[in-house]
Amino acid sequence: SFEVFPFGYREYLAYTGERPGAKSLRAYLDDGGFPGYLRDRSASVLRELLRDIVERDIALRHGLRETRHVMNLALFLLANTGQPFSLQSLTKSLAIPAVAQTARYVEHLADAYLLVPVPKFSPSHKKRVVAPHKYYAIDNGLRRANSPQATPDWGHRLENAVLLELRRRGPPVCYAGEKSQWECDFVTETEAIQVCAELTPYNRDRELGGVVRACRMPGKRRAVILTLDQSEQLQEEGMAVSVEPAWEWLLGAGL
Repeated sequence: SFEVFPFGYREYLAYTGERPGAKSLRAYLDDGGFPGYLRDRSASVLRELLRDIVERDIALRHGLRETRHVMNLALFLLANTGQPFSLQSLTKSLAIPAVAQTARYVEHLADAYLLVPVPKFSPSHKKRVVAPHKYYAIDNGLRRANSPQATPDWGHRLENAVLLELRRRGPPVCYAGEKSQWECDFVTETEAIQVCAELTPYNRDRELGGVVRACRMPGKRRAVILTLDQSEQLQEEGMAVSVEPAWEWLLGAGL
C-alpha cells in the first residue's frame, strides 16, 4: 500500500507552471493541492469533497446513523489547525455525548485522511499518550473552503504545509513544549522546526526560545525557523539557528 497526498509544493509548481518563490508559495497556501480544484477553480469541489468524506468514507463505512457530530468536529478542527485539544475539551466544546465517542470520531477523521493528528514529544510513553494532540488539515485549500477566515492566516497555513511535507518525507513528527513557557511546532529525529509567516522583533524571543529548548531535549537536532521569505543565520544561547525561506525547504533544501 502507498500513501497518496494532495500535491506538495514541488508538484503544485509543476502543475501550474509557477516559479519557485514567496509569491507562488502564497498561492499554494491558498489553493492547496487537490488537482480537481486546481483544474476547475471552484470552491464547491472542496466543499463537496468534505461532505463525501464524512458521509461515505466515515458514516457509511462505520455504520453511523447521523453525521452532525462528526461534521462539527471536522469543521472545528479544520478551523483551528495547529492548536492542542484534549478529547475532553473537544467533547465539551462540541456537546458530543461522550469522550469515547469523540475519540472514535477523531480516529475516523484521521483514518479517512481528512485530518493529521500530531502527538506531543516526551521521553515518557505515558505522557505522550495523555498529552493533547494537535490536528492539521490534509490540504490547505480544503481547510480554506470549509472554514473561511476573515483575513488570510498565513502563519497557520504555512505551518500546515510544513507538517504535510514532513509527513510526506516519512519520519515521525511531534510537537514539544511546556504550557505557558515555550513551544516548538515540530520535532523530528533530525530537526526542531518553528514556523511563522515572518520573524519580527515581536515574536523573535518566542520563536528562538522554543526551537532552542526543543534542541536541548534528548537527541541531536538542527534548529530551523521557516518563514515565507527570510534567510538568516543566528546564534541563540550558543546554538546555531537557521532561518530559511519555507519555499526552499519545501523543495527539499532542508533534506
